[in-house]
Amino acid sequence: MSSIARFRRTVVTAEETDSIIGVARRMRDEKIGCVVVIREGLPVGILTDRDVALRVVAEGREPAKTRVSDVLTYGPATVSETDELETAVLRMRERGVRRLPIVDKEGRVTGIVTADDVMVLLGRELGAIGEVIEDGADADESR
Repeated sequence: MSSIARFRRTVVTAEETDSIIGVARRMRDEKIGCVVVIREGLPVGILTDRDVALRVVAEGREPAKTRVSDVLTYGPATVSETDELETAVLRMRERGVRRLPIVDKEGRVTGIVTADDVMVLLGRELGAIGEVIEDGADADESR
């Protein structure tokens, strides 16, 4: 496949002391489903829109008073910029997650790869293969 580095991009981050309401508004404004929670520039967790719904709203917590540290998932699975896409897919499957922060050799976040990214990429690849097959198919050719 290819290197994870293709998914380098600006990642919306939060700190453990941020309020849930502020982070939820950033997620809304940026049209994203998660933020990477950092401490001293390194990823320590992930907070998803699902975490907000289940751990804040469903539990009746006050979003303005609830801190990210109260509800985030610590110890995020990550991938290195030099890892291959297969590594990311395997890690998602093993950990049961849909999002993986991408880190450089110092451990700092340089991007994020999501299950949606993988599906779009694979869909494009399959579409390209289909076009090659369709364009190159000879009606007399047996398959």
